Amino acid sequence: MNHVRKLLMGITRIPPAVMLMTIVGIAAVVTAMVTQHLETNDKVAQQNAAALTAKLNQMGKAVVAIKDIPEGEVIASSNLEEREIQVGKIPEDAIPSASLVTGRIAKYGISANQIVSQHDLAMAGVNIGFETKVKAGSRAITFAVDNNSGVAGFITPDSHIDILSMVGNGADTKAAPILSDVQVVAVGQMYQKTPGGTATPSSSLTVAVSPGEAQKLVKAISASKIYVSLRNASDHEPVATVDVTQMYKKENSKNLISSIDGLPPPSSLAPPPLPMTELNMSGAPVPAATGFQPSNHEVELWSGSKKDLLSVPRG
Repeated sequence: MNHVRKLLMGITRIPPAVMLMTIVGIAAVVTAMVTQHLETNDKVAQQNAAALTAKLNQMGKAVVAIKDIPEGEVIASSNLEEREIQVGKIPEDAIPSASLVTGRIAKYGISANQIVSQHDLAMAGVNIGFETKVKAGSRAITFAVDNNSGVAGFITPDSHIDILSMVGNGADTKAAPILSDVQVVAVGQMYQKTPGGTATPSSSLTVAVSPGEAQKLVKAISASKIYVSLRNASDHEPVATVDVTQMYKKENSKNLISSIDGLPPPSSLAPPPLPMTELNMSGAPVPAATGFQPSNHEVELWSGSKKDLLSVPRG
């Protein structure tokens, strides 16, 4: 306690001018130290930023899709391109070589100019099942086509088509769309696109439709000839459709019943007229028997005492 008292008494004996100079000197030293520390930190931050900028501006190689690649399609080399891209814009799991992508299956749809990454591809050696091609709420329906009705084999999985029905013949032939902008999920038994782009004729198409459209299509398959028309990949404008039953003429109900029962028209069912009658000796009408031939009139001719009979047909 005495030491503290002596120290305070010593301080109070320092002249005010000396004390002020001392405080100013200490403040200057502290300020210089803080300034130097901040400058050092700023210089380090600038160096780090420059290094990071240089790193981001470096160019690296990545595989880019040059056209849209649908989900589930086998990726062809013609759909890919290797490009020099700034490293800062390349995803960590990007693929640097097109040879590592060619022949793999797109796990998800890949858009044109998109960098292809590992998560875009199905695991090597694993095929995506057909059921994944049918979205929730849709139904897959297969129907027969030939070279003419199936657009000569140019339809591929993921094409979009209109489905038309044709009924009647000759001058009574009618054709109209029954479904619009329908997605094809399989051609024959092929449900993944193959490289090459050549036409592949098939005897059947499988489409994904709603449950209501499935019933409409089944009726049309049973009651008409089916044709399809191929849409442009970017064309999804709907067209007016009809039910196949609307394409048939409605017959008169009376004639329809008669034709079904095998009966003649009602006019031919009238009772036949009564047969002609003749008078008997008492004057009462006697119905003529079927096949009855009236007898001839007999006229007596006398010559003296000789009598002859002459038969004269009834007039």
